[in-house]
Amino acid sequence: MQLRTGVDIEMTARFERLLGKPSFMRGVYTAEERAYIESRPNRAQTAAGLFCAKEAAAKALGRGLFGLLPRELEIVHDQAGAPCLCLHGAARDGYGKLYFSLSISHSGEYAVAFCVAAEA
Repeated sequence: MQLRTGVDIEMTARFERLLGKPSFMRGVYTAEERAYIESRPNRAQTAAGLFCAKEAAAKALGRGLFGLLPRELEIVHDQAGAPCLCLHGAARDGYGKLYFSLSISHSGEYAVAFCVAAEA
């Protein structure tokens, strides 16, 4: 079995500005992710965490976001609140047989995410 990992860290302050840019929000986040961000008390922290998870997953694929749309890597949450990755479009076509495990964390001004991708 082959395992790949990816990690990303972002400053939350960057996302405080980006939340006000509709083209960025629509280009990076799905409608469900945008609704989730809006529902949270610290929207910038949530947006940064979801972005980190997308980047970490893309890195675990061994390619980063090159050739993928960030919206194709959707972060959802299970019943316990744990983040899960759903693939759409070209990401699903190319990597739909992989299993992903995600972790997102926040500390002070930073959000970080770690992803493990494995063959199913």
